[in-house]
Amino acid sequence: MKKLITAGVIAIAAFSLTGCQNLVKNDPAVCTVVDKDRSTESTKSGSKSVFRIYTEGCGEDNESLGLADNILQGNFGSSDMYAKIKVGKTYRFETVGVRARWASSFREIVRFSEVKASAPGVTEPAK
Repeated sequence: MKKLITAGVIAIAAFSLTGCQNLVKNDPAVCTVVDKDRSTESTKSGSKSVFRIYTEGCGEDNESLGLADNILQGNFGSSDMYAKIKVGKTYRFETVGVRARWASSFREIVRFSEVKASAPGVTEPAK
């Protein structure tokens, strides 16, 4: 019985650290995209694409962001979003989740809009 309780506590903790992170909304971040890539991972049911967006000016150390379909946020068009994000452009990214390097976990982009610089340090939506 003690082993079952311990296993249950571990399972709840693991879910809390990974699954619930998609409920954590972050302040929007304005970042310039310096690179992006897509890789494919094998899964039990086939394969899935993993999108990464590499940024400058985003977070403390030029954070890498993830992009994936996210049922909890109503985001089902990650492939289309990935195609619209261009290297060299600056965007306002709305993200969920946390960046945990030890778990290879990235903040995930759920919405974005391009911004243009109107004055040094000031950004506004592109028209």
